[in-house]
Amino acid sequence: MKILVVEDDPVICREIEATFNCDCATDGWDAIEKLETSDYAAIIIDADVPRHSGYGVLTYLREEVGDELTNVIVMTNSDHAAMRARVGNDLRVVDKTDAVGAIARLIGT
Repeated sequence: MKILVVEDDPVICREIEATFNCDCATDGWDAIEKLETSDYAAIIIDADVPRHSGYGVLTYLREEVGDELTNVIVMTNSDHAAMRARVGNDLRVVDKTDAVGAIARLIGT
């Protein structure tokens, strides 16, 4: 199972890479390029990445596959309720401080 991690913090990306088989995208455009050429079992998105942001990646995904994004997890340091208001209640949201543990629980590894 390969996942895509959209995260510009190299420490967080390395921590996730040490636990999961994944590709890391450091910005929104890099993520979209990877999504156009590969299939992923799960997509982990930091909403605040540069160049087209995580929100731009979510918009791209919704345009490509619709609103049913069951394999998408959004990472945030901000208020989860505020994030849910912005991305919708259908997406799973995890705190960056426990990203690896939360991701493992959500994708069942």
